[in-house]
Amino acid sequence: MGKYLGFRCIVCNEGFKENDDIVVCPDCGTPYHRNCWQKNNACVNHSLHAVGGSWQSVQNEYRKNQGGKECPNCGFVNLPDTKNCNSCGVALYPQEQQNSTAHHNAPAGITITTPDGKQHFFNAADPCCGMSPDDEIEGERLGDVASFVKTNTLYYIPLFKRFKETNRKLSFNLPCILFPYFYFANRKMWFMSILSGLLWIIISIPSVLLSMLEMLTDKSYMATLDINERLFEPLTAFLISHESLLEQLQIPCFFLGMLLRIGLCLFGNYLYFRFVIRSVKYIRQNAPTPKIKKMLLKTEGGTNIWNVLGCFGLYCGVIFFAFCILTAKTY
Repeated sequence: MGKYLGFRCIVCNEGFKENDDIVVCPDCGTPYHRNCWQKNNACVNHSLHAVGGSWQSVQNEYRKNQGGKECPNCGFVNLPDTKNCNSCGVALYPQEQQNSTAHHNAPAGITITTPDGKQHFFNAADPCCGMSPDDEIEGERLGDVASFVKTNTLYYIPLFKRFKETNRKLSFNLPCILFPYFYFANRKMWFMSILSGLLWIIISIPSVLLSMLEMLTDKSYMATLDINERLFEPLTAFLISHESLLEQLQIPCFFLGMLLRIGLCLFGNYLYFRFVIRSVKYIRQNAPTPKIKKMLLKTEGGTNIWNVLGCFGLYCGVIFFAFCILTAKTY
């Protein structure tokens, strides 16, 4: 049974477990849950049958490409972090080399323990994190989703799988509690970047105007900056006349800002998940050839630090424009 751990039944797409009753196609070797086999009463892996291929050979080749170790005894290709063959149990490394091999040659990644006590290794060099690129998430190939995410797939791909399998939407996104608009811009989510930025600017207006009033009424500070106070007398008078209202709005706006940040922190990853699925689906439906689809997945996805700088410039421009309008109305 150990040789099928980490693989999925192609009928129900559920991963094989230790005590599952498994049926294997006598022609191509594709494994099924017995109930799944009985539903069709035949192997449904027609692509392998058409070329006379072997399911095990396909999986061995895929695992070799991910850095898997071939068993010298039976030829079964194991996951990169496996010490004993999952098929025959033979040690894959001599005892005296196991410690050094694990330390020096093991691929970078993380090992996650699931609630059932099983450990799963995720290779940092594998964008699909040890899963088959042909697996589906919301109807889209996992390989296409990983190509679009492009960076930090070791974090996002397992998280996306959890969103799909558990139907949970909450997770923790630290950049979204600090600078959500910059996070969304970096991930090319312009709608969410502009929306969250504008909301934050509106919520910050009372605090910004009160700080401006404090600066304008501080004569020593204005003298230090060598600014003629008379130029801002109409603006100062306007702010003083509305000081009480601004103070009343400051505390509610502060709590609204905190709620906005906490909400985006908890749902930011899920919003990115939905954005990725929509984008991959749009590219798949509109790309004229597989080559162009592959190119679009890489160019339209990923991150872009220049977007962050552009976002920063845009918000500075909005604030400056608002300040100019406010100043003009006071004269």
